[in-house]
Amino acid sequence: MSGIQTGEYKLSLPAAILININIMLGAGIFINTPTLAKTAGSLGAFMYMIVGVLMLPLILSIAQLLRLHPSGGFYTFGQKEINPFIGFLSGWSYFTAKLASCMVMIHVSVTLIQHIFPVLMHIHSFILDFIIVCFFSSLNLLNIKAGSAIQKMFIGFKTFPIMFAILTGIFILQPDNFTYSNVIWDGLHSSLPLVIYAVIGFEAACSMSSKIKDAHKNAPLAVIISFAIVILIATLYQGIFYGSLGQQLKLCAGHCDTIPILVHRLFDGTVFANKFEGILHLAIASSTLGAAYGIIFSNSWNLHILAQNNHVWFSKLFTKFNKNLIPFACVLVEGVLCLVYLVVSQGVLIPLQQIGALGCVISYTFSIFALLFAIKNNPATTINRWIPLLGLASCAILLSACIRSFFINGMSSLIIFSALLLLGICMFKMKSRCSIQVL
Repeated sequence: MSGIQTGEYKLSLPAAILININIMLGAGIFINTPTLAKTAGSLGAFMYMIVGVLMLPLILSIAQLLRLHPSGGFYTFGQKEINPFIGFLSGWSYFTAKLASCMVMIHVSVTLIQHIFPVLMHIHSFILDFIIVCFFSSLNLLNIKAGSAIQKMFIGFKTFPIMFAILTGIFILQPDNFTYSNVIWDGLHSSLPLVIYAVIGFEAACSMSSKIKDAHKNAPLAVIISFAIVILIATLYQGIFYGSLGQQLKLCAGHCDTIPILVHRLFDGTVFANKFEGILHLAIASSTLGAAYGIIFSNSWNLHILAQNNHVWFSKLFTKFNKNLIPFACVLVEGVLCLVYLVVSQGVLIPLQQIGALGCVISYTFSIFALLFAIKNNPATTINRWIPLLGLASCAILLSACIRSFFINGMSSLIIFSALLLLGICMFKMKSRCSIQVL
């Protein structure tokens, strides 16, 4: 069974928005809470708004491409407007890199779960990572309707700790924490990559655009609306957390310490405090796992479309669907690649974050060039040329942040990503050569 099936379930606009939000609100805003407080002080919350403005032209450009190619994705953008090789590089970069982000989220969740249940400390975190990857791969072999329902469940887990922090933080907010003396201007540049990583994920609708109802209208809306919602939530979360705890937040050793401080400020000295702290940490772990699930849920279609165009080895296998109309081989490859990332990185998260960010930025950049080509090839278009030009500026900022991160944290992730990219190029060239010989 291959190709697009008739009568298959289509995602509604709210479902597509939820999937995007579920992926974007992963580990990023929780990990960033103490780090942004240390590097930028009270400016940390406004970093999300700054990044939102910087990335707005990119968001609008992706939305325009989805209007032009409603049943496409990163491969289709490049292939239709430039050439198949650029389309392949865009789709392959995104497919491979996004799974590194998925592994970050799973590993962060495992460390939180072990923190909540100390008995699990006796089990190596890699074993728990392996179990979760296998479990999520199995879940993603269910049909899209079931997957959408699972996404909604994870959104519920995600909402609880975020809304708790925002609503309770309002009552203990201390305006003095937002004075000019608490602004750390020197941290503006170093905070940028952290915030960018936290909001990447708005493009998930591109991967699944062919599965969205009325994609020409709903896919662009899903990208824009979900991005706006996440920027608003992240700004409020960071701002109220800092406004409530101030200097205490800077003293946190990591993200596991932030919730306990807030809870004990509210319920200090009570038995309830420790239990409620555990509930919130479990909700955060579940929400982070939800983001990882969302990536596996949407990302398999990127490999599927490359296989449909015969650009990868075993293309026929990757175009086949199971009884639930899911490209099962693509999902299995996702699971294998996640585990490869885990083994190669040895659980060190920064290289995986770097790979996830760089692969996405490459796909964004190729897509912006595709929109410029579309405008050039169609003079009658109503698309404003300034949108993609400013989008290129956004990509340049994102790319510079990635490069700076390599120099600061090491080049190991760049080597890993380059090897995967080279593997993809070899596949493309070999498959192209075979196609020419057949012709």
